[in-house]
Amino acid sequence: MRQRDGNNEMDVDLNQDPEGETGQPESTTAEGLEEDDQKKNEMRKIRQQYRKLITDTEENRKELIDPTNDGLLANVDQANKLYQNVSGTHEATLDAKLLVISADLGLQKARHLRMGQGGFDETEYISKLISKMGSHDVGNEQQSLNWSNIGRIATKWTRKVPTMDFMLGPMSVEHKSRFVTQRQRIVRDPKAMRKPQELREEDIARQENETTKNVMQIADILEECTDKVNLFELVINPESFGQTIENIFYLSFLVRDGKVSITEEDMDDPNRGQHDDDDVEREPREGANIQPMVELTEPPTAEDYQSGLLKKQMVMELDMTTWRHLIEVYDIRKTMIPTRQTKDNVEKGKWYG
Repeated sequence: MRQRDGNNEMDVDLNQDPEGETGQPESTTAEGLEEDDQKKNEMRKIRQQYRKLITDTEENRKELIDPTNDGLLANVDQANKLYQNVSGTHEATLDAKLLVISADLGLQKARHLRMGQGGFDETEYISKLISKMGSHDVGNEQQSLNWSNIGRIATKWTRKVPTMDFMLGPMSVEHKSRFVTQRQRIVRDPKAMRKPQELREEDIARQENETTKNVMQIADILEECTDKVNLFELVINPESFGQTIENIFYLSFLVRDGKVSITEEDMDDPNRGQHDDDDVEREPREGANIQPMVELTEPPTAEDYQSGLLKKQMVMELDMTTWRHLIEVYDIRKTMIPTRQTKDNVEKGKWYG
């Protein structure tokens, strides 16, 4: 146990008896130190072997990249044997360094390889062939070659029972005759041919811009109203959910251009509509009947925007369940925006442009 006393530290052995004798024998400590020294010596020996292997590899680069030299493979095998006893980071670093050098030499060796290089040596083949044929010098004379020795060696491969083989391809080839087909010329009947229809100005029915037309229709309806109109009573069509969505879409153009404003008002407030636009926005009272109201306004000018007027946007979500619920709550039985007739069929004989 380590005990701190002021700025000094003192080791205290809890196993020490009052008389100062230790609880463990001194031989155990000596054996542990001896094992540590032995392990350090083994690691030191492994590092020395790694360094020697790295030095030998770097000094023999030219020999190791020779395609006929197997020294690089022997170095890698020796490194694998050393790595089995590696347990420290220092030795692992040396192993990685040797692996990088070996990989670089292997790449250079692969680049030096050529087709057939190191595979067949003509000089060595001739010398071995002559030795097999029993040629040697007697004095200044050279004995003749004994070709029968080579024949006996070759007999084991040449004197074999012929085996059955197969022919690659069919036994007989049938010539395929090519049939040339002649295409008949199509002769059209002049009586069955029809001339293209000639268009005149009165045959083209001009399509009106439906969006602009419907936006102006909503503006005219609001202009006829003497007071503000509830948003839902204006846009909801109890007969068609699709046209309700279209009405909201057309109204959004008027709001974007600043020709229509949508405000939230308390319908139970007796002073509703009498507050100035410059009044400070007040918090709605508890239980207030807040409704979205729509009315025509004068479009803002560039000076209004320079004075700090900001455009606000909102995303209105409306599904069929909410649409039916709004019809019941506001008791909408008739739409303020007339139901638009859909053109199911194009007028026959008319072209639209």
